[in-house]
Amino acid sequence: MRELDDALDRLDHAARTSDAPLDDVRARVLAAAAAEQAPARSRRIARRLLPLAAAAAAVLVVGVVVTRPEDAPRQEPVAREQVRPGTTSPPPKVSLLSAKEVLDDAADAIDPVDPVLSPGQYRYIAEHAWYSRGHLIGVGQDDPDQTIRGWTYLKETSREVWIPQDQSQDWLERRGWLPGVEWLGGSVPRSEAPEPRAMDTDTGERRGKCGNFFPNSQGAASCGDPTSWDNPEFYTGLPRDPEAIVAYLRSATAQRGSAPATMFHWGVEILRAGLMPADLRAGWYRALATLDGVRVYDEAATLDGRTGIAIGIEDERQRRDLIVDPATGDFIGERSVAGTRPDEGWIEPGTVTGFSSITTKVVDGIGLTG
Repeated sequence: MRELDDALDRLDHAARTSDAPLDDVRARVLAAAAAEQAPARSRRIARRLLPLAAAAAAVLVVGVVVTRPEDAPRQEPVAREQVRPGTTSPPPKVSLLSAKEVLDDAADAIDPVDPVLSPGQYRYIAEHAWYSRGHLIGVGQDDPDQTIRGWTYLKETSREVWIPQDQSQDWLERRGWLPGVEWLGGSVPRSEAPEPRAMDTDTGERRGKCGNFFPNSQGAASCGDPTSWDNPEFYTGLPRDPEAIVAYLRSATAQRGSAPATMFHWGVEILRAGLMPADLRAGWYRALATLDGVRVYDEAATLDGRTGIAIGIEDERQRRDLIVDPATGDFIGERSVAGTRPDEGWIEPGTVTGFSSITTKVVDGIGLTG
């Protein structure tokens, strides 16, 4: 994903070298990069992480279902040895299956009939995430050769959303700042690196018609907005044919060069929203499988107790995986792993730098989870 990282560096160099936290910075850069191509989609990324008004105060993202134990959730490589967030995973064995075979099988296994919401029912989306949050101390213009300093933690968070059958009614969102925190490293000892603190937008419960949870900072949301990833109507306008989906991903990432790693990253972000219907998800898997460099990296990746196969694209900076259950076609979640030359020099190559799992279901009332 070198092209994406280079693009991020060029697009937001000032933010990357400032004395500010990074995860929202990275989210805002992704949003800004796509602004000319798809301005409404950029709003979706900002809404998912933090409202624009909080951007200057916030954080370093890497990676996005729910349920948080006191101990960090674990990821299980092929050898069945549990790996904690932030640790370096032993290399998985080489799969006998190609990424295309895995994703094609997953597409074939998807139940083509999605649950239908009745009046009074809600679509429930829960995400449990470990994000990289940290602090970079920028390099001054008078000393550009100075080594960037700072530190990075992994922080456990949650987000739950209830979407009504009638989308013009109130939606509900809950965000949680969970107990888990892991030290990834830094240019200073951990004892000198303050742990990340929750901002106002990291916690709390909010309601808003059409999912308009932050009207003061983001403007009014349009009900049934066909250009917002957080709206079910967005998915009705996307193509179902794999070749057409590839063309869409290429167009959506044109402002950032449309490299395969960039297209794959964008495709995973849309899956991560948790709203993709079954018929589209089948073609989506088949489309991602055709991108150059996609391969199987882990045959037994576990997120929140669910095990699937991790498929991704890597470069020297980072690897982005999507994790799928080939038996059911379920999208379990995604993760990010540091490459051979991570952006932050204190992070060891192969370190899990973020992951999330996604759960979706239909519930009979707002605020219910089952």
